[in-house]
Amino acid sequence: MAIMPPTREYSPPRETARVGIEFDLLDLLLVIAERKNKIILATVIGMLITTGLVLLMHPVFTAKAVVLPPQQGQSSAGLLSQLGSLAALTGLGSSGSVKDPNDLYLAVLQSNTVADGLIKRLNLMDAYKVKKLTDARRVLTANSKFVSEKGGMISITIKDGDPHRAAQIANAYVDELHDINSRLIIGEAGVRRNFFSQQLALEKDRLTDAEIALQETEEKTGAISPTGQTGVVISQVAGLQGQIISREVQLDALRTSSTYQNPDVIRLNNEIAGLRQQMRSLESVQKGRKPGDISLTSRSLPEDQVAYLRKQREVQYHTLIFDLIARQFEAARMDEAKASPLIQILDPAEAPERKSGPFRALWTLSGAILGFIFGCVRVIGSYVHSRVVADPDHAEKLAQFRRALSFRSS
Repeated sequence: MAIMPPTREYSPPRETARVGIEFDLLDLLLVIAERKNKIILATVIGMLITTGLVLLMHPVFTAKAVVLPPQQGQSSAGLLSQLGSLAALTGLGSSGSVKDPNDLYLAVLQSNTVADGLIKRLNLMDAYKVKKLTDARRVLTANSKFVSEKGGMISITIKDGDPHRAAQIANAYVDELHDINSRLIIGEAGVRRNFFSQQLALEKDRLTDAEIALQETEEKTGAISPTGQTGVVISQVAGLQGQIISREVQLDALRTSSTYQNPDVIRLNNEIAGLRQQMRSLESVQKGRKPGDISLTSRSLPEDQVAYLRKQREVQYHTLIFDLIARQFEAARMDEAKASPLIQILDPAEAPERKSGPFRALWTLSGAILGFIFGCVRVIGSYVHSRVVADPDHAEKLAQFRRALSFRSS
């Protein structure tokens, strides 16, 4: 009898531990389809929330003004030299170079001086409902935009809840730029006018004093107006002194707005030096005069005539200088009167009829998209959580993770 080997019972191989939970895309889509009502509800709620927020927001209106500053073909170089006094105001003076005139105008528009002027002019602290000037300045700066457009134009864009106030602020910026430009242009002519006005008053007093001195000399010496060679001396000396004083007045006027390296200043200094040399030569003793020479020195005249000549000479050159200063004063006064701002207003700001924001349709669509995304994430998250909790190992790990995040755990 054959002995059969003992039989062994079959046992299936043990299943190895799973490292993770696998998710199929079709399963996720199926979950989304089955719970579509929750997603639709989240979408509707998102739309309602954003619509309510938009209704609570104040409408925003945008006003725009466009100006044309002076270009390079106009007197931009002179204007930039006059605007150099704004270096501390705009902060461009430290760089030492301004290539584009619009950069300087943009810096002026963005300065605190212009902003403070607008706040006081339009009473924006009450309009913005703030108590501090810095807060009103911050709101105004945030709602203002200045852009250098093509063609050399500058656009001033203002956003505000009131359409009329938005247009007022934009036009007020234009007025402030207009005023600053006017003060700088007319101010230069005004400086020259004031200078010549003061010099004219002084020269008038000097002329009066010279006339009184001449009259007293006539009464004292009994001298009369000399002729011949004496008249030649008077004319030559008075003419030279008049030319010297004329150039000195021009030099003083140039020094109010120019430096010593200015070509005109150098030229006037050289001319004055040459005229003074001629004056010294004329008043010096002439030696070796040729016969028939009508030139006569002041030292070759009698004492009474010399005194009379000097007084008459004073009257003549003070009269000449008075006429010269009077003409220059009139020229400066006319320059100040006709000096017009070079900033041209192409498009003044008007109160907008339609608001520029907020866009309700865009906000509602954004709320619907956010609600849909939130609903999908919530549905998928709930499905993933249920799968994780169903597995004992992952459920234990999830519990450990929660305990590790808890601050109350020791």
